Amino acid sequence: MKNTAQDNAANKVIMVCVTGQRSCDQLIARGLERAGQGSSVHVVHCVETGRNFLNTPFESDAIEYLFTAAQIAGAELSLIRSEDVEDALVDFAKDKDANIIVLGAAGRPSGKEPLVMRLQRRLPEVEFDVVAARG
Repeated sequence: MKNTAQDNAANKVIMVCVTGQRSCDQLIARGLERAGQGSSVHVVHCVETGRNFLNTPFESDAIEYLFTAAQIAGAELSLIRSEDVEDALVDFAKDKDANIIVLGAAGRPSGKEPLVMRLQRRLPEVEFDVVAARG
């Protein structure tokens, strides 16, 4: 989906879901593109309880990286651990009244329906902007 003049006409609440360090800058940049003046951008990284943030054992470095990337963008950063990542993301989107959710395109894990499709079904009033990975 493309940025339009209509996107910038009203204040938006943009939720940027980041999953990996290599793609987070690209996703945050897309969130900023979609935000108009007066809009808010919330960068959220949610992991299943017992797993490491950004899938690295060097969690402190990963958290510092995310914090810096969000701070440079003028965005709020939220780190969430949850038994159910999907439920946590839905709750976060509802709590923040997100209008647009930016997330990366992911491969389909072993026959499971992609997360974006499950989120779209549970958040029908939210626009989803799925960003393809850089090749």
